[in-house]
Amino acid sequence: MPNFTADDLMNKDYSPTVDGGDNPKYRGVLDRNKVDKTEEYEVVYFCNKFLEKHSFKEKATYQKVERLLRHKDIKDEDDRQKLIKWIEDNWNK
Repeated sequence: MPNFTADDLMNKDYSPTVDGGDNPKYRGVLDRNKVDKTEEYEVVYFCNKFLEKHSFKEKATYQKVERLLRHKDIKDEDDRQKLIKWIEDNWNK
């Protein structure tokens, strides 16, 4: 898996710890299915896993995933699979 860190993110406004935005009902499977896009560690993990899935290795690509993850069209989406699909579908737009 790519090993980019929070230092490689373009934006620096993420919470470095759990910020309370997580729904306490999201445990186990639900927690794995949701992405809190305000928490640094979740964004780092999501971006690295996306790169791994698509065999990308460049920092610029890591940052592109981050940028797309913040797109206004998916602002309120937190479902991991829907986010992945949207980013894949909009990668070249």
